[in-house]
This record gives sequence, structure tokens and C-alpha cells, in this order.
Amino acid sequence: MALTKTDRDILRLMQQDATITLTELAERVGLSPSSVQRRLQKLREDKVILRDVSIVDPKKVGGAVSMLVEVELERDRPELLPPFLRWVTETPEVQEAWGTSGRGDYTLVILAQSVEHFDALADRMMELNPNIRKFTTSVVLKTLKRGLVVPVG
Repeated sequence: MALTKTDRDILRLMQQDATITLTELAERVGLSPSSVQRRLQKLREDKVILRDVSIVDPKKVGGAVSMLVEVELERDRPELLPPFLRWVTETPEVQEAWGTSGRGDYTLVILAQSVEHFDALADRMMELNPNIRKFTTSVVLKTLKRGLVVPVG
């Protein structure tokens, strides 16, 4: 799908605040509410917009410690990769996960209630995934920027 300037404007505004009304969105992009609604529907159907979510402050709901975890796997046991990937996708504390180059194979962003909570989670990760050779953890001391907005040009 080729995005028009209007589509990009809609995406910018929706990323800032997905609760914006159709009327306000239409006024801001210079279209009718029904035209904006059709464009939003098309953007969702084409999987340009994947989901509309609420962003929650982790400190206000008990998730106060962020960790960056670099995981190195045993490469000679590829049959054990699917369980690790399933663990990553099914573990709610894993906020983000990337396959990476460099020292580790995967980097995980984990949000835990405490260091003790993370320690139990790490024990469970190792127990359920015997192909993990090692992992290193960095505790996030200060969040300088947290963003979900994708630049749309």
C-alpha cells in the first residue's frame, strides 16, 4: 500500500493520541469524518496500524525495574529454539525482544516488579530453555526516552 501525505498525517496524529475523535482528526487533516474513517479502516486492514493500545505507567502498577538482557544460545541445538521463542512471546515481563548481531543472539527488555522478581524470572528462563549458554543483564538506572512512535516521513 502506498501511503499518501494524508495517510501519513493521520498516522502521526493517531500515534500521538489514538483517542482523538474522528471529527477532530478530520478537521486536522482536511477531510470529512467518513473519509477519515475509511482511511483508518484501510490502514488497519493493510496492517499499517497493528493495534490501538493504552500506554500504562509501569511505576503506578508495580513494574518498577527495567532490565536489558542479552542472551547467548547454543548454536548446535537449533531444535531448542522454538521453545525459547515461545517463552519470549508468552512471558508478559518481556516487553521487547530482538534477534541481534554481536555478542548475544537476542536482546530482551524485561520489566519486573523487583530485582527478586527478575531473579526468579531468570531462573525460570534458564530452567525452561536448556539451549541458553549464558545471559548478561543490565539494570536500567534512568529512562531518558521511551517511545513507540514510528517516524512516518
